[in-house]
Amino acid sequence: MDGTLHQTWSRRGVQPRVDTYGIRKTAHVFGAVTLEEEPQFTHQFADVFNGHTFHEFLQLLVEHHRGRKVFLVIDNGPCHWLDGPGKEWLANNADTLELHRLPPYSPEFNPMEGVWKTTKRVTTHNRFFHTTDERDDALRRTFGTFRDSPSLIAGQVARFLPDDRPSP
Repeated sequence: MDGTLHQTWSRRGVQPRVDTYGIRKTAHVFGAVTLEEEPQFTHQFADVFNGHTFHEFLQLLVEHHRGRKVFLVIDNGPCHWLDGPGKEWLANNADTLELHRLPPYSPEFNPMEGVWKTTKRVTTHNRFFHTTDERDDALRRTFGTFRDSPSLIAGQVARFLPDDRPSP
C-alpha cells in the first residue's frame, strides 16, 4: 500500500510528504517482456506468488504468443519453482515454452527488472493510494500504457538486443 518514496522537487524549506498507512500490502504481478525494438509486455495479477500461480502465468504467455515458441528467462525466486502439475504441463509443452534460469543474484541480466523500475517510477513513486484496488487500477493503467506505447519500456530491453551497427 505504501508508495515508493523517491527523490522529488519541493519549495526550499518545505519537506515533501507522502501520506502512508504504514501497512505493506504488496501487489503480486507476474510480468514478461519481449526482446524487440517495440517490446510487448504481458502481465497477470495473482493473489499470491507460488508455483501454481506461476503455472497459470505460463499458460497465459503460451496463449498470448500462440504460434511462437516462448523462451522465458527467469530468476531463482521461490515463486518460479513449479509444483508437480506445473512441471508435468511444462514437459508436455516443451515445444511452446522453455524456461531459462539466471545465475543467482544477477538482476542486471533480467530485462523485467528495468520494466518494474519504470513501473514504480511512473505509478507508485511518491504516491499515496487509499485502497489496494486504487493502487491496482493505477498499475493496470500503467501496463496499458506500456502496451499502447512500447517506447516507454524499449530502453529497458535495448541493451539485450543485438547490435546491428557495422564494426569500425
